Amino acid sequence: MPDKSGGPFRKWAATGLSLLIMAGLTMSEASAEATDRTPRAVDLGTLPGHVFSETVALNDSGEVAGTSYDEQLAASRAVRWDSHGRIDDLGVLRGTTRSVANAINERGTVVGFSYTTDLDDSRAVRWEPDGRMIDLGTIPGGISSWAGAINDEGTVIGGARLADRRHRAVTWDRDGRITDLGALPGDSQANTAAVSDDGMVVGTSYVDLATAHPVRWHRNRADALALLPGDTTGSPLCVNNNGVSAGNAYRSGSGPHARRWDGRGRVTDLKPPPGGVRSRASAVNDRGTIVGSADLADQQTHAVRWSRTGAVRELTALGGPSSAVAINLWGTVAGSAQRAEGRSHAVRWDAAGRITDLGTLPGSTLPSEAVSINDRGTVIGNAYTANGAWHATLWRADR
Repeated sequence: MPDKSGGPFRKWAATGLSLLIMAGLTMSEASAEATDRTPRAVDLGTLPGHVFSETVALNDSGEVAGTSYDEQLAASRAVRWDSHGRIDDLGVLRGTTRSVANAINERGTVVGFSYTTDLDDSRAVRWEPDGRMIDLGTIPGGISSWAGAINDEGTVIGGARLADRRHRAVTWDRDGRITDLGALPGDSQANTAAVSDDGMVVGTSYVDLATAHPVRWHRNRADALALLPGDTTGSPLCVNNNGVSAGNAYRSGSGPHARRWDGRGRVTDLKPPPGGVRSRASAVNDRGTIVGSADLADQQTHAVRWSRTGAVRELTALGGPSSAVAINLWGTVAGSAQRAEGRSHAVRWDAAGRITDLGTLPGSTLPSEAVSINDRGTVIGNAYTANGAWHATLWRADR
């Protein structure tokens, strides 16, 4: 099950919309240039009384998980859009005032967290398809918890914070039982990043983030993933259902450098195209194809794809920088690209590497971005409306 998350502290450890809006405001304006075959951008909207929304994940049935926010970003609600685009407020736990969604599985189960102030008072939550909300709790000695991903078997991964501020990597089984996955020998903290359908978890183990070690947990056993000579730290970000994971490593004064770990934990350098200096991995599908980006000789960042053997291919651009963030089973890739005049849009690449500009919301001349893609080819992301509000957006497959 591909995961589209990033960094040792992961996206769910912050209230993501404020970060997305700040990032969006630094982007150049963009306009839609749709063709007859270009999917129409669908505004998924917000909850009544809210102004902003964002997507985080979707399943093959077309259900989408995300979060809706009020104008001041002071109130948030985890939401689920059904396959017809209807929005459902998933609610908050008793004693808290806000909630955030982070993932959805094929059953339509959503996970995230509910909180009032910050992660110090958060609780991991699972929202069932029938609307039930389950407080997943935390580990003994924990003051808070959060859930970041769920596989199709119902295993939830996330983290817990102890009173001394240390972070622990945790999982919850289908019955809600929590397990502290532990850390590598010599380390005191750990974070999860992604989980496969058979329960393999990848993430990082560390004393501090400057010394983060890539780690894989399987059947509650922590195993270090290898680094290449010269690598000082590394972080896997995604894992497929064959045990192949991908992420990034750093060297003293240099990085990131994309890495691939096979089912036995052996590491491969995912090189940038000739002339490139850095590379980043974002996602892997079950066929072992990895996508991400690379800094090339023209000083721009370009979307790239690595085959299962590590051969790299630059994906078609629109005249400016680009990045790939997700790939489905059939090799269709989602990401963002900037046109030569500085306009940035969500885009989709087919298996042959041909690009489609997905445009932005009707009536808007502002940016859009892709977040994920399902095996049917439907892309989700976010885009600015004509009046400048950041909204959850969906582009349905054109086949």
